[in-house]
Amino acid sequence: MVTRTFFTVLILCIFLSASFANASDLKIIAEEYPPYSYRIDGVERGIFVDLVQLIQEKLGDTPSEIKFYPWARGYRMLQAGEVDILLPMSMTAERSTMFKFVGPVFWDDIYFYRKKGSKVNVFNFGDAKEVGKIAVTRDDISHHVLASMGYHNLDYSSGLEFDFMKLLHGRADLVPMGRRVISYFFKRTHDLDFKEIERVGPPVYFLSSYIAFSRQISDTVIKKWQAAFDELRENGEFQKILDKYFPPDRVD
Repeated sequence: MVTRTFFTVLILCIFLSASFANASDLKIIAEEYPPYSYRIDGVERGIFVDLVQLIQEKLGDTPSEIKFYPWARGYRMLQAGEVDILLPMSMTAERSTMFKFVGPVFWDDIYFYRKKGSKVNVFNFGDAKEVGKIAVTRDDISHHVLASMGYHNLDYSSGLEFDFMKLLHGRADLVPMGRRVISYFFKRTHDLDFKEIERVGPPVYFLSSYIAFSRQISDTVIKKWQAAFDELRENGEFQKILDKYFPPDRVD
């Protein structure tokens, strides 16, 4: 009887320890993607960074250090369960079976951008399929969406900065990116000049971005995070984060 009780208590302790680790010791990574997530002088900033920190504070969890990796590497790490959270991620039907999500946090329209002065024109989706190369980040939402739409002229890199470097150096003809965030991205990415590119054609697709969790994180944790986010959205705290990065008097 004593032995059985001992093992019952031991198993309960292990279970509670694992649950606590899931909630309070989360390994969080992000990509450099202003205004979603980025660093200034080693300090983490961005809509998703601020939101995650506020959720953890609200839940009474230990603040997690956020480490930065190129998107393609971070995506593989989350798939393998090496980390718990990746910031940010857009949901697709396929990804909904691979990861767990809290959100949606942010919405945007995706357009093609070309180098200013380029003769590449896009009046419809068929036109874009005929250009030489469209630079996309491997395993990013644009990679998956455009591939599913039948684009065979995709040229892959490990991050958005490299996609635009290809565009500006004549190694790609188009790059897809969100209309609402592109100017902020260029402002915070010092090797790029927003004046050197221009939007072309109609919107390609619409996306919503989420906080993405590994499948190994318990549904209880996901529900707590979603409830905390919902409350922050309802009480206006999340709007304050958005206004910080997109002041109402400077909305494009």
